Parts: sequence; structure tokens; C-alpha cells
Amino acid sequence: MASQSTSIPPINLPPPPPGHLNGHYILGEILDHLSFYESTFDRIKFDELYHLLNEVRNHNVDRESTYRSFLRAFEKTTTYQNSFKELDPETREMIGKWLGGETADVLTKEEFKLPLSPAARKHFGHLQKVREMMRKLREIKQNGFSGLLHDALSKMEPEELSTTESGDIARLEEAMKDLPQIWADTESKIHVECYPSQVFHNWGLTVQNTPRWTFIPTTVLGIQNIVKFAAAQNLRVRCAGFRHSWSSTFSADGEILISLLNLDIANEVPSPLAIASDHVEALQNAGNELKTIEMLPGSESLDGKTALCRVGVAVTNEQFRRWAVRNNKWALPVDVILVEVTVGGVNGPICHGAGIGHKTIADYVRAVEYIDANGTPQAINDAEELKAAAGCFGLLGVVTHITFALDKMSYALLRPAKIDVGLAIPPPRGEDIPLALQKTWTKAQIAAAQDDFVSRATNDYYSEWFWFTFQKQAWVNSWSTTSDGEGTVEYPCRGETFLQWLENWFGGVLTSHPFFQAIPGWWQAQLLATAGMVALPPTSFAARGSGSGSAQDAVTKTALPNGLHFRRGIQNMRVRDMEFQIPIPAQADGRPDLRIVQRAWWDVIQLVYSDAETPMRLTMEMRIMNGSEVLMAPQRGNRWTCSIEVLTIPDSVTDGEWSGFCGKVKDLWVRYEEEGVVPRGSVRPHWAKEWYVLAPLPSPSYRSSPGNQHSDALHRESLTFAGERGESLTARQYLKTVAYKDAILEFKESLTKIGHKQKWELKDLQHRFSNELWDEMIFD
Repeated sequence: MASQSTSIPPINLPPPPPGHLNGHYILGEILDHLSFYESTFDRIKFDELYHLLNEVRNHNVDRESTYRSFLRAFEKTTTYQNSFKELDPETREMIGKWLGGETADVLTKEEFKLPLSPAARKHFGHLQKVREMMRKLREIKQNGFSGLLHDALSKMEPEELSTTESGDIARLEEAMKDLPQIWADTESKIHVECYPSQVFHNWGLTVQNTPRWTFIPTTVLGIQNIVKFAAAQNLRVRCAGFRHSWSSTFSADGEILISLLNLDIANEVPSPLAIASDHVEALQNAGNELKTIEMLPGSESLDGKTALCRVGVAVTNEQFRRWAVRNNKWALPVDVILVEVTVGGVNGPICHGAGIGHKTIADYVRAVEYIDANGTPQAINDAEELKAAAGCFGLLGVVTHITFALDKMSYALLRPAKIDVGLAIPPPRGEDIPLALQKTWTKAQIAAAQDDFVSRATNDYYSEWFWFTFQKQAWVNSWSTTSDGEGTVEYPCRGETFLQWLENWFGGVLTSHPFFQAIPGWWQAQLLATAGMVALPPTSFAARGSGSGSAQDAVTKTALPNGLHFRRGIQNMRVRDMEFQIPIPAQADGRPDLRIVQRAWWDVIQLVYSDAETPMRLTMEMRIMNGSEVLMAPQRGNRWTCSIEVLTIPDSVTDGEWSGFCGKVKDLWVRYEEEGVVPRGSVRPHWAKEWYVLAPLPSPSYRSSPGNQHSDALHRESLTFAGERGESLTARQYLKTVAYKDAILEFKESLTKIGHKQKWELKDLQHRFSNELWDEMIFD
């Protein structure tokens, strides 16, 4: 059951029987019982909500009207208003006009400037306030004041004082006394930005700590000097971009954090995620050496199909996408969906995209430039050494630039479809379909669906499937490419970009609202599925009247990077996410045996229907991909890989339901090893997702205070695995001693050889760039 506010008596509504867990029944139940909440949440327009849910239940809605009703129902609530106030004036004005009836296409005749996600804006906005406080304190001292607290307070404006507390200023003033002066240039004129003792949160709120110093360098020399300073102080250095990893891969209490993103991104309108396409060049010209994108002269292959591109690690995916689309010559062949991530943040934890012909992003790395433990610039371009260096979690040093092998630009032929879940990925056995999802399909339909699934999985350039909890349809996003650019369009277009951003922004508002957190979990899942399925193309709400049980739009041809980043704004809504990589074995004829994919998919669906608390309140996502040559990649050793993940909302974690569900899902997938379908230790979690930190952190606080610093080490809950002798192991123990037993040895041996050539030792990496997680996983 979803958490209940202390002022709201529980509704005491039993979960529906499994056969009734479908959208039509749940929406009816919501309509029958919604009045229970009307007196408590009097700012919600329940008449709007009633109308919306009735229309949805009768399939009588379109995308924009659905979201207008959602926003109008909540726009007078405090939760909505607080989130709305954080937006820039231009975006607030656009939302107002859109709620008034103007269409997204009309509103976006000028390019929509994609705002930062609330999580990033809050984090970097806080550091901006600290920067301004530090500036004021320096100004006071330079003008001859004593620097005492009352002098600082007397010189600060009333609105500045309203955003902080006197104790914060006092502690900041004390911390500034030993603020390190790190030079960013050879002439010793520019200092690297530095902030003392500022609380760090990752995006998913699974990690919290307080580094001693947070540096924001923009030059390679600045990073060199930071590392040398760290060595002199015996401190460790870890990096972060948009902080999108859920695992404990970041810095720690009392250590050094390097932020790869400049603070001005928080309040800069438009955001540098989406401003003019020459933004990267402007930053480069302004001296930000970590924001470069440059094709390497003479690197084009003989057949003209590939070339090398050197990219600064602080370049965002949105900047890289815009650069590629504008130049229309070269593109990274595979990428994650997110655009609010940095190139370094995507590459370090060995992230991936989709497509049976594609390996991880790190497999396309051809050179790594980094600052080693001695503060010396180094480069690695040897193919064997890159198997360790291209995906090394920041342990090699501070990476400054990565050279990727890009493909000649191609064009995605997008044709997303909503297909009956029993036909999108047919189950291995008909009885695997829960009663609530069953329909009558002919043998011919089932055979055709099986052929279609196999074709998508084995032939398409990109292949991905989504299932929102309790929905009768899956969303299928698989497509091929062409070299013919004739008829290419920008996708998403300006109006579509605005709608995608708005939908995900409202998702964050909705899931943080006390009303939403008070309702039953299966209600939450249905409301999110309603919002999700109506937003995804084809934009009719549901497929009706089709003999195949499917609906799809006409083909959209767009540049490959647009196809890879087909959704904008998904970072606006915080989620929890556990992902595993499952090997796909070969059949006797050498083709992939996709039965394990179908089984992994339907095992989760059956589990969802067996758990009345509905821990998975968002979606399951599955992608087909290749293996990997990177030593520490979960896909290494696989010929093909099923990458499958389950996602929920933070309230499911707060309710105490998520970790148990993750454990059950893991047991289902690891069972394939026990049955001998795949090798022992080959079903592995994604390093950046949830596999160790599963428990919730306290409510986020962006204020550093003595005695209230919640270290990540205090908030761990691990998946457990069976060891070689059947003993229970934590995820760390299992990955170290079973799943990556040989890979870790190879990884350390490779790093040792690199270090021998470049004049550092393995212990230097641990002392300078490790943290508690990697101490245990790699160095112990």
C-alpha cells in the first residue's frame, strides 16, 4: 500500500484480484473512491480529475487535452506552485498559454529552450548561492571590515538573508579561512572555483555525502593542480557530472569532488543543454578546455565509414547531439536516451544503448586522456590497454578527453507501435499471460507476432520494448536506418520537445504530491501508465479496432542522434532503477535463442501480478544488444545480451516495497544460471544502476550542518546472491568473487602494465582516485 499522510486515515481498500488488475478496472475503482480524498486535498480540482479519468477510461482523449486536464487539476496546489516558481519566466509563460488552449506547435515557433531538471537546478543553484555568499564575505574583508558575523550580516541584502541562516554564513566564513588556491592557468592569474563542505546528493537520492572541497575546473592544468593538491593533503578525488548513477560511485565525506559542470548552468536561460548550436565552440573559445568537440584530421577510414572525434568529458549529450545533427557528417553509433548527462558520465560506468549489432559506449573509445595520480597528463590509445582504460569508473585518474570512433551519419526510420503485450513479446507458453492481460488471438496472429519480434530483435538497428504496469499494450520502439537523408526532419520537433519536457516535469510534480503518495500503489501505477502511454507515439491513447492489436504512426525519418535521444526531459522525474544484463545463447543454427528474452520479460510481468503492493509502479524496459570487449563490462563474454530493467517511483522505496521486489526479480533472472541456460556468474547488474544501495535516504537537505551529514555508507541495502558453496553473499561479495572474479584480476593486471609504462603504481590509484566501494571491489 502507498504511504499515508499522518493526517489522512487509510482508505482500507483491498487490492483487486489479479484478474481485475487492468487499466479499465483500476480507473473505475479510482472514480468510485476518489471522493474519499476531496476534503483533505481541497486545492485539487477533483471535477477536472473525474472528467479526465472518465474520458481516459472510455478512450476518448488526445494527448494535449489529457495533460491539460492533469495540470489544471493540480495547478492550484502548493506542490505544483512551488515547482512552477522554480521555472524561468519564459517557460512559465509558455505553460500558461498552453493551459489556455494554445497548441504546442504554435507556442514553439521559436526554439524551445529545454530547462534543466529540477534536481540539477536545485543542486547547482544551491552552489550558486554559496558562491554569492563567498563573494560577499570576500568583499567585506577587502573593504576593511573585521569579517565578524555581524559585519557579514549587515552587508547582505534582505533577500539573500531569507535564503539561508546565520549559522551557515558563520560556518562558511570559518571554512573559507583555509580555502585552497588552485591555479587554472600558467600565469597564475585564475583560480579554480572551490567550495568548502557542501552536501552532495546524486540525482536518484541514493547517495549523500559532504566532500571537504568541491572544485569546478575548466582547464587541464587546473585538474593537474587539483590532483597535486590532493596528493599533498592525502585526499582522494572523484568526479561527477549530472550525478545520474544510483550506485556508490561518487566522492565521500572529507574528500575532493570535481564537478565537471559550471555553476552557471543552474540559472542560465536558455540552458546550455539547448542553446544555439555554436555553444560548444563559444565555451571552447572562452577557455573551457573540457567542452571541446573536434574531428581528428586524417582519421577517416579508407572506406569513409568511420572517423575519430575527440570530445571533452564535460560535453553534455545534448551538446554532442546538436553538434552531430548540425554538421550532418558523423555520429556516435550508440548512446543512452538521456541528454542531461555528460560524455564522461556516460562512458565511465560502461553505459550502453540498444541494437543487436552494438556494444557498450566504451567499446567505441579509441583514446583516453587523463591526469594520473602524480598530476601528470597521460594518454592511452593501445587497443588492449583500452579494454581496461575505456571503462574504469574513474579509477585510472581524472579523464579530460575521450576519442570516439564515429560512424558516417545515417538516418533513423522511426515507427513506434503500441502492441498487445501478448503479441509484442509473445510468452514462451500461452499460460504465462496473466488473466488480466489475456485476449483471444488466432494461431496465425501469434505466429506472425513471434516472427515480428524475432525480426525486430535480430534485424533492426535499434530494438527496445516498454511495458507500463498493468497495461494491456506494450510500447515497441525498434527501427532501422538508411544512408539516404532525403526527407529528413528534426525529431522531436519544437512543439514535441516542449510537450515531452512538460509531461516529464509534471510527472515529477505528480509523484511528489501528498495526494499521490497517499493513494494505493496500484492507483499510482495506473495514473502513471495513463500519462505514459498517452504521451508516447502513436499519440492516440490506445489501439482499437485493429485485428493485430497494434497501432503505429507513419515512418519518421530523422538523423541518427535524434533517434537515439528520442525522449527529452525524462530527467525531470526522479525514479529508481535496477537493471541486469542477461546473456542470449545461440541456437543450433547459430542464431540467437530469444526464448530467454521472452522468459525474462514474462517472469517479471507474472511477478508484478503476484504482488498486491505493486512495487514496480512505473515500467519495465528491455533492449537487445551485443556483447563487449571492455574488461569490466557486464556484457563481456556475451555474443548477444538482453538488457532488462525495472523502474519505480521513490514512494515505492519509502513504503519499503522496492528492495524486496528487486530481490525477487534478481532471483528470477539468476535462476537461468542455476538451470544451466547461461553460464554461472554471467547475469550481472549494470554498474550505474541499483544493485547495492536500495534503501531510501533521509529527506534531501542541501545545507551542511554538523552532526547531520548522512554518509552513503550508513544507508546501504544489498541484493544477496548464493556463493559457490551456497552461502549468502552481498552483491559486492558476489560480483567480486564470482561474477567478475577473473575480470577483476585482468583489470588490475592491465592497469599495472599501464602504470609501469606511465610511472605510477596500482596503490597510487587506490590512494588518489578510489572510494569505499572500489576499495572493496577492486583493491582489497
